[in-house]
Amino acid sequence: MRTALPSSPPACPDPLVRAPRAGTQDAGRILPTPPVLQGSVVAVICRDTRDLVLDDAQRLTHFPASPLMSLSWFQHGEVSLAARGDAQQPAWQPIGATVVVSGSQSLPTVCWAPSAGRAGMICFTADIARTLFGIDPAAVHDRFRDAREVMEAAWSPLLDALIAATDDAATLAALREHIGPRWQALHGRSVNAPSLRQLGRHWVERLAWQAHEWRRTHSPRQVERRVKAFSGRSLREWQSLVRTEGLFFAARERYEAGQPFDWATLALDHGFADQSHLVRAARHIAGFSPGEFADRFAQDESFWLYRLWM
Repeated sequence: MRTALPSSPPACPDPLVRAPRAGTQDAGRILPTPPVLQGSVVAVICRDTRDLVLDDAQRLTHFPASPLMSLSWFQHGEVSLAARGDAQQPAWQPIGATVVVSGSQSLPTVCWAPSAGRAGMICFTADIARTLFGIDPAAVHDRFRDAREVMEAAWSPLLDALIAATDDAATLAALREHIGPRWQALHGRSVNAPSLRQLGRHWVERLAWQAHEWRRTHSPRQVERRVKAFSGRSLREWQSLVRTEGLFFAARERYEAGQPFDWATLALDHGFADQSHLVRAARHIAGFSPGEFADRFAQDESFWLYRLWM
C-alpha cells in the first residue's frame, strides 16, 4: 500500500545548516543482523524520532559517498533529497516513494523529513543487489529509485511488511520471513560476515580479484568496461572510496582515545600523497574538510548516521 505524496516539495532548510544533537544518545540504531541473513545484509539501521522534539534542521540527515547500496523505507511519508548542483542555491526534490532503492553514491547526500517518524534502511553490496534482489547496480548508482519500480513484484510483501513494522522486532521479523528463505536457497547456509569497517574494503578486494581474472582473457579496456557494467563505476573509484572510508574509521579511533587529529600523519598512513590530497578526498566523500567534518561529527544531530556507522 502506497502513501499519497504531495506533488510539490515542502519548504526545506538549507542542507548545510547546523543544529545541535538532540541528546546524548542518538535515535538511530544498528540492529543485529538475523543469523539467517548473515552474508547477505551488511547492516540493518533504524531511526525513530517520534518521541523527540526536533526543529527543521535537526531532521536533516547527512549520508557519505559509499560503495554500498541500500533499501530504505519511511513511515512518516514525504522525504526530500537535496539535489546535486549549486551549493549556494540548493534545490530540494521529493524522493517520491516511501520505499526506495539507492545505488552506490559517488558524492555525499543530504535528505530531510518534515516531521518526526520512524525509518529504516538495509545496506548491501552490489553483487547481493544483483543476485538476491535482482537489481542492476549500474542502473541505480548515484540515484534513488522507487523500490517497486526496480524490484520484482515478488518482493512487494517485504516492502509492505517493512512499512507496516511498528518496532525493531517487527522489522527483523519481516527481514527473516521475506529475505531469509531466498538467501538460504541461494547460498545454502549462513556465513561469517566481515565487520562494518572491513566490509567495503573486502568487497572491493573481491572486485579487484575478479578484474585480475578477467585480464587473463580480456584487454585492459574490456576489463574496465566489465567492471563498470557490473558495479556502476571504475575499480579506481571504488578503491578511492574505501581508502577514504578507512581514514574516517581511524580518525574516530583517535577521537574516542582523546587524541588530537594529526591529519598529516593520517594522510601518509592511509596512502594519500599528502594532507592536501586527504582534504580533497574527504570533501569528495563527506562534503566537508576533515576539520569541519570532525566538528560536525561530534556536535550535529544530522550526523547521527556517521556516528552510528563509525
